[in-house]
Amino acid sequence: MYGINGRNGAPTTVCEDVSATAKIGYGRVSTRDQNPDSQRDALTEAGCDKIFIDKASGKLASRPELDKALDYARAGDTFVITRLARAARSLKHLIELAESLRERGIDLLVLKQGIDTSTPTGRLAFHMLGAIDEFQRELIVEGTHEGLASARSRGRTGGRRPTLTATQVRMARQMYDSEEYTVQQIADTFHTSRATIYRALSDEGDFAYVVYRSSKPKVDNDGRSYGETGQGDHSRAQYDSDRMYWPLDDAKRHRAKAMVYVTDGIVTRIRAIDPNGQWTPDQRANGTYWEIPVTAPLTHDEITKQFPTLDLTLGDELPRQRGKQREHLAL
Repeated sequence: MYGINGRNGAPTTVCEDVSATAKIGYGRVSTRDQNPDSQRDALTEAGCDKIFIDKASGKLASRPELDKALDYARAGDTFVITRLARAARSLKHLIELAESLRERGIDLLVLKQGIDTSTPTGRLAFHMLGAIDEFQRELIVEGTHEGLASARSRGRTGGRRPTLTATQVRMARQMYDSEEYTVQQIADTFHTSRATIYRALSDEGDFAYVVYRSSKPKVDNDGRSYGETGQGDHSRAQYDSDRMYWPLDDAKRHRAKAMVYVTDGIVTRIRAIDPNGQWTPDQRANGTYWEIPVTAPLTHDEITKQFPTLDLTLGDELPRQRGKQREHLAL
């Protein structure tokens, strides 16, 4: 004999306890050729009763398996992930996800970061994340108002027209989500650059500035060392090399939150960008290149706490695509 009260409307036998709680596991690989086995193994070891895995890249792509996992979960269940970045597109999305789970009576367990919202300590961690999110929004709003006032005082009332229309952005997103086109093919379709497509798909949010290098030290025409100096991550020479000089539009500076240095395909250092630091333009480049106020190299724990949605940490592999020296990674 069957009923109709199972999860998602599935029939249940009379002897089945539909009120029993479950652990729902969710994982995601950040590139289309990564293997999700390590996440699946961790979720299985954690005792997950059902596991959902997405193959999508960070903030840009849709996540059908995440939607299925959240739809499957019921009050009293525990939603299990290995890292915060696996489930959240951004810090804002992370807060919204946690609040939605709380309202539905579902606990959140993050295996690698020791967060369990069934405990007071775990709930406090999310309250702190919410406070950080609110603080960041206030800084952005304040900076925007100051920038607009400054522009108006100089007689400027608007920016340049967007390269892509809203319809073209929607089409580009559909092409990307289909996994049948590369970013270059999408850019060629709309007769624009890859950078424009990346900006359109990332919604122009906060980002980490990723720099690709080789391990061989280099010196410019003025005798300044740049790249990997070979003098140690915490040396003054490496600090100077890491902070100057980088091309970045003035309007984007307030959205740059971290610098990620990739050496020979491996993430070797991650530095935060000091929100109160001084950005100094390179006078030789008419202000288009900047000395960026970066912090000391972050530890694994500091990276996790400061950038919970950054899908990278020290030692991760990040091979450079041919010809690419820098890119913006959405947070």
